[in-house]
Amino acid sequence: MFKHRTWQIDSLRSENTYPYREEYMKENTLYSSQFEHDSCGIGFVAHLKGKPSRDIIDDAITMLQNMEHRGGTGADENSGDGAGILIQVPHRFFKEECKKIGVSLPNANEYGVGMTFFPADDVLRAKCKKELNKYIRNLGFDLLGYRTVPTQRQGVGFTAISVEPVTEQFFITPKKPMEHDGLERRLCVLRKYANRT
Repeated sequence: MFKHRTWQIDSLRSENTYPYREEYMKENTLYSSQFEHDSCGIGFVAHLKGKPSRDIIDDAITMLQNMEHRGGTGADENSGDGAGILIQVPHRFFKEECKKIGVSLPNANEYGVGMTFFPADDVLRAKCKKELNKYIRNLGFDLLGYRTVPTQRQGVGFTAISVEPVTEQFFITPKKPMEHDGLERRLCVLRKYANRT
């Protein structure tokens, strides 16, 4: 199923390997029993040396599609709590997409990107953007622009569609050059403020 080597923890829980499980896991994986607990469908796919690859994205999507339980569902079986994948910033992709909307991105690691879920109501969305733009300025960033994220509604339940937000990304760069770690910290502060908008 996957193109990359993966570990399947469940297979190591069978009775014939159980006595050796803890020792084997400590020596061969990142497993630690102190972190063991029940979860709603969590998986992990990565390159051991951090090398970005489209294959990793494809494997993560395959894993996500094959999870039996990815979050709670209600009366509408096609509306759930949501599921997705977290990836590194795809700089080349963003550079191409932003060029289409007239936004010129700086080099990788010299900007930040935020994923936002704005209200569908135009007036309320404008108010939210105004507040977000104020936070961006106050934290020493320049707003490069907003990008509307394409979405697919097929297979989505009526409950989810009835409250669907407008999904946009915003791109920002620090007004003064800063090291990558400093940029990451400042972006984290912005995220905390943005969550209140």
